Amino acid sequence: MRTNPCLPRLGKSRWIVGPALTAALLAGGDPALGQSGDVKPPTPSSTTVPVIPSDASVERLFSDFLHYSRMGRFSLADAYAGALLAHPDLDPVEVMELANKDRKSLDTLLILIKNSTIGDNAARVLNLIEKGEAEKRKSADRILDNINKLGGDPQQEFYAIKRLTESGEYGIPHLVQTLLDRSKADLHPRIVNALPLLGKPAVNPLVTALSVQSDDVRLHLIRALGEIGYPQAVPYLTKLMADSEMPDMTRSAAAGAIGRIEQISGRGSPGTPEQLFTELGDRYYNEDDAVRADPRLDEANIWYWDADQQGLRRTVVPTRIFGQVMAMRCAEEALLLKNDHAAAISLWLAANIRREYRLGLNIESGDPNEKGDADATRPERFPRALYFTQAAGARYAHDVLDWAVRTGDSPVALGAIEALRITAGESSLVGSEAYKQPLVKALEFSDIVVRIRAALALGAALPRSAFNGADRVVPVLASALALSGQEQMIVVDGDETNGNRIAGILRDTRREVIVDTDFFRALERARQEFTNIAGLWIASDLRDPALGEALRRFRNEYVFAKTPVVVLSKERYELNTRELAEVDPYLEPIAALADAKMIESAYTRAAARAGRTPVDAALARRLALQAADTLRKIALNGRTVLDLAAGEPALIATLNVNDEELQVRCAAVLASFSTPTAQRAVAHIAMSDDHTVSLRTAAFGALADSAKNHGNLLEPAQVSALIALSREADDLVIRTSASQALGALNLATNEASEIVRGYYGG
Repeated sequence: MRTNPCLPRLGKSRWIVGPALTAALLAGGDPALGQSGDVKPPTPSSTTVPVIPSDASVERLFSDFLHYSRMGRFSLADAYAGALLAHPDLDPVEVMELANKDRKSLDTLLILIKNSTIGDNAARVLNLIEKGEAEKRKSADRILDNINKLGGDPQQEFYAIKRLTESGEYGIPHLVQTLLDRSKADLHPRIVNALPLLGKPAVNPLVTALSVQSDDVRLHLIRALGEIGYPQAVPYLTKLMADSEMPDMTRSAAAGAIGRIEQISGRGSPGTPEQLFTELGDRYYNEDDAVRADPRLDEANIWYWDADQQGLRRTVVPTRIFGQVMAMRCAEEALLLKNDHAAAISLWLAANIRREYRLGLNIESGDPNEKGDADATRPERFPRALYFTQAAGARYAHDVLDWAVRTGDSPVALGAIEALRITAGESSLVGSEAYKQPLVKALEFSDIVVRIRAALALGAALPRSAFNGADRVVPVLASALALSGQEQMIVVDGDETNGNRIAGILRDTRREVIVDTDFFRALERARQEFTNIAGLWIASDLRDPALGEALRRFRNEYVFAKTPVVVLSKERYELNTRELAEVDPYLEPIAALADAKMIESAYTRAAARAGRTPVDAALARRLALQAADTLRKIALNGRTVLDLAAGEPALIATLNVNDEELQVRCAAVLASFSTPTAQRAVAHIAMSDDHTVSLRTAAFGALADSAKNHGNLLEPAQVSALIALSREADDLVIRTSASQALGALNLATNEASEIVRGYYGG
């Protein structure tokens, strides 16, 4: 799609705006003039909300919005933006044309979005401009008019091609239809000349149109694809070459087009058609720059060929699922050529899980009644992703998990693990075979939820045979017990005042925060005190280590590989911060003195790119309960290779959380431990008046189980306290429960006689 020349780009669709321009705007200057002093700073009265005339035109509102933004009078600017967006005659095309007249308008909007308090409305205006550009590009009347103008004089033809190029992929259906129309034969040579000039946006509809019945039209399309020179056309051309039913001229033209593409692109294309389709699908899956949809747009097109009507039709999908839908289509093409192509099956399954997640569905659920955002490429009664992954079997679920582990994709990993949990037993989950290793590797995934899900699946299988990574299962399950449901964050800033300010803002939103002036000290504290670090806030002027080295060390630890990082950018460090942001997709720079709203927006952007599973209180509790249950199963089984000893400290610590159900389950697990520390911890809960009767009763039951299995491991003082409760507790439920535990201890004393004699005479 056409890129607006006013918006220079760098790397993965990050717009660059010069620091001088940003500084001028935020200082209250006019970027169009280039000096912050050209406009006076705002006065207190400048924040007064204006009375905007009800008959103000779209042009006037847009102009005043930009004017007050550049003055730094953001309250006024926001009022004009709101009026513009609510205008009854608002036309996206008109706003787009107004923006094109003001060469600095897009730069201004981008600065407002990232650095001002009116970023929300600025983003809505920018989206409106992009919508206007898209609407103008896809106007059928405009496209047909320009196709007809191709038959004019050279100047008319030149401008017609220019307009068709702006229309991009939207022009291809009309151009192909005109080539099929014999009454328009005089335009055919001009169209053939124009097609290669439409460039990359034309490739997807052109390769789809290769299914046309007309051999002559197909030849024109093949030659156009060769001259455009994009490798994504090669699998489709290779498919034509391999089709024995195609005319020799078609196959020869396809070979020539492939040679031309290789010449233009400078890269060869070895492999069978099914291999090439799978490789292309992999690129769509990974959303490579060369094949992804324009990320600035909300929607993208999937092209289909209508064999009955002999024409192209498009289905609109959310841009966020374009790559996954195209990856699935490439996999389907590969499987039509070779039905047992394993890599294509795994690709399809992985892309389908990611597609479903991006539509807002729970990828660990197979519920066909759950509703997410619409995907018009799927039939109404399309089964859930879990259905396909579990039906494919453990081998393919492992392959999908391997895709997820290699790409750091949490949702796909969770979907694959759930399928394995449902369908696979020990022999399918663990072993020395290479294809079984992804589940073990998931124990070191950057997302703690993926680590826990992997440990739950491995633990529930109760493996008896030793396997690489067995020693990590119980520690990961133990980590689930400590999940708090609150986001845990680190703030590192040599400026202690600003660090405390940032920490205070984060704590105001119910987050747990460690703040320090020293990076290594903060990280060590976090390792000891936190379970799931959700974000790092770090100053750009860090010393010993410098920012780059600190980030390198941080990312080298697998648990922090995709942790969102917000860099608090300070004066003279802007360039270095931008360079780091270009190589680290999960890093978001922000002004060090940013306010609470900007701080939250920066973290939201970084977290969205990281794609980590958010852990709220409900999920944290579910995972903790499931971990406790799995540890209990391991304990009861007693024959697995999993060593429970590593989980004891976490189980004991969890006895003191404010969740009775979890406390009861952990006490039951600790009853299986043969250590004094475990038995004494359970006894402490049972004999403490600070807990409810129901919790104490359950703890006495666990203590009795521990005593029956391992004998008396209590301290003398605990034994005395237990005897006293068995004799004298006011609550008969407690007294009865205590006596159960006392009896299980089987003490070599005369306590039974003492208890009976205590009731002598009524």
